[in-house]
Amino acid sequence: MHPEAAQLLGMAGEAARQGRFGQALPMLSRALALDPEGAAPAYAELLGRLSLTGWPPQLEADLVTCLHAGSVDPQSLARAAARMLLAKYPEPVVAEDPLWTTFLTRCINVHPAMEARLAWLAGQVLPAGLRDALAAQAFASEYVWGGEALGIPAAAAAEIAEERRLAAEMPSLGDAGDGVSRAVRAQYEASPYPRWRAAATRERVSVAAHLAALGAPQAGSVAVLVAGCGTGFEPIDLARMDPSLAITALDLSAGSLAHGRRMAEVLGIDTIRFVQGDILDAARLDGRFGLVSCTGVLHHMERPALGLAALAEVLAPGGVLRVALYSERARAWIAEAHRAIAEHGWDASPAGIRAFRAHVLALPPEQPLARLRESDDFYTLSGCRDLCFHVREHWYRLPAIGAMLAAAGFELLMLDAPPEARARFAERFGTAADRDDLALWDRLEVDFPHLFAGMFHLWCRKQG
Repeated sequence: MHPEAAQLLGMAGEAARQGRFGQALPMLSRALALDPEGAAPAYAELLGRLSLTGWPPQLEADLVTCLHAGSVDPQSLARAAARMLLAKYPEPVVAEDPLWTTFLTRCINVHPAMEARLAWLAGQVLPAGLRDALAAQAFASEYVWGGEALGIPAAAAAEIAEERRLAAEMPSLGDAGDGVSRAVRAQYEASPYPRWRAAATRERVSVAAHLAALGAPQAGSVAVLVAGCGTGFEPIDLARMDPSLAITALDLSAGSLAHGRRMAEVLGIDTIRFVQGDILDAARLDGRFGLVSCTGVLHHMERPALGLAALAEVLAPGGVLRVALYSERARAWIAEAHRAIAEHGWDASPAGIRAFRAHVLALPPEQPLARLRESDDFYTLSGCRDLCFHVREHWYRLPAIGAMLAAAGFELLMLDAPPEARARFAERFGTAADRDDLALWDRLEVDFPHLFAGMFHLWCRKQG
């Protein structure tokens, strides 16, 4: 990194920690000019925390730079870019400028007011460049707000054709086992989730060193199974973070896997084996794994305990499982969505999902369901289907998860809690309290039910 940029980043970070954002931004802007790739992540993180009420021209230029930086996931800046564009153009207008084009082609919109603006734009006569960018945006959001008349971009049509070819030749463990697995597979074949567009480059991290720090060192190079990998973001992220890993990416949906395999080819990654199959059939995979990652998957199975047992079977002795499961308390608002969907008779078709979304978008902000507008998943058809229309899901409290893991032969290594949760825990129980005591965390979650809105993430080791 450029030496002066590194110094400025340090100063800006300290200013931001003290809440002096007005001082941090100019320093970050200067650092960005000196070293765009190196400074962009810190700048993007700060932009994501700001509530923009004006339109500073330098900030706009810096935002465009960050959106194009390979070191930043552009989707993390989608809300900031939408807020800036709405501040710059408070009234609907057809305008061509770099921020509009960059936002439309690099992000998927996740702002309700911007969604209305995009739908308005789709009905206007547009310059060719803006029309093409809007068509790319409409396709990326799966036409959740309309825009079908814009047509499928040529590049997207080519990607669809390539993914169909890859899906047809995907290695397979055979048909999904039980009825729920077959229904889940059908959901994700129809609605691969998420269809991500770009991934930030990752700093190199040794997974073996991380496992050793957890108290579960692995002999030799680490073989990894991502069980329920969806469209491949996690295995690709792992491969870029640690190229020494030998990764197997398993999922029910060949269509989802095809998206991941295409993205891996685009990014030049050849260390991932993509396989279509059910977690219940994981024993059919060759070899044993030092690490199995299964995030947001087991709770969509008919009998999650059977899925957990299947994963335990393919772990090497002393191997590590990373698992993430829904919190019952944090998902209470989704239960409200399920009630509304049942009451109105909406199904999981595009028409049903759009009708449900129109209902949510029209709600006053104080209504519980209005909170769905804060979820990024709400802004694509496949995301909203996964969020509110899933064919099966189980919700948990931490003591029940602990009991399920113990019954499957696992010992808990760490509850991977977000920073806010760790701060609440220390405030309530003191810094000497055992941070892996699930009963204490359960008591804390009673008072702060949204602490684990992003699921419970746990690391555990196979005993014996």
